[in-house]
Amino acid sequence: MNDESSQVLLRADQLTKRFGQTTAVDDVSFSLRRGGSLGVVGESGSGKSTTARMVVGLESPTSGTVYFPGTPRIRRRDAARVVQMIFQDPYHSFDPRLTIGQAIEEPLRLHFGGTKAERRKRVGELLDQVGLSAKQAEALPRALSGGQRQRAAIARALGIRPQILVLDEAVAALDVSIQAQVLVLLDEIRRETGMAFLFVSHDLAVVRYITQDVIVMRNGRVVESGATEGVLAAPQHPYTRLLLDSVPRKGWDLERLRADRLALDATEAP
Repeated sequence: MNDESSQVLLRADQLTKRFGQTTAVDDVSFSLRRGGSLGVVGESGSGKSTTARMVVGLESPTSGTVYFPGTPRIRRRDAARVVQMIFQDPYHSFDPRLTIGQAIEEPLRLHFGGTKAERRKRVGELLDQVGLSAKQAEALPRALSGGQRQRAAIARALGIRPQILVLDEAVAALDVSIQAQVLVLLDEIRRETGMAFLFVSHDLAVVRYITQDVIVMRNGRVVESGATEGVLAAPQHPYTRLLLDSVPRKGWDLERLRADRLALDATEAP
């Protein structure tokens, strides 16, 4: 095995997902290397979130495979040590009866054991890493802001020391200033730990900042892929160009956008 292939943590091969007669994901393939960051871009209904859910095992592919090269077959609980997911709204992923500190400690108990004192020390380190205080650790999830809950969700995921973090619109619901803080935090974590990111988003500015490579999805299929800067600077597919043209700016021409979308839809009509 050469050095490049040994660095691949995740490989998705011809993933397809059907719900009844509807094909949500159609023949999608990609790989993710250690310390890498791959963006999955597309509008609502493009299949990007379903793809992410298949990666973490929340959905089963109708066909195709997701596998982790170099990782032996593992039990479902142990899979959390390989890949973790951060959702757009982490509120419902927290037990409302547990404090934030308890919620971060629980996975440590399940996966690593140790004494309560050791776990509490680790919780403190994780909270410090994401910029949360001991006072916030004692709060229930409902008492925190959206940005604070997202930081807590990141801390909980980091505690398990996964190799891959899947982020599904993880900053979409945050205020712009908080969004920037979380993005900087995530980028620092990736660079310091070598963790790989699969970053699902419709926001091209976010994708440009946080990812090295990107795949663009439309109607369940990948229409363009490559290095993020190259794809966003010189898109080859008309859908990618349409996404870029749809970003509000001075001189924004809504009529031309509408005409371009109708023309694109017409070329893909059966």
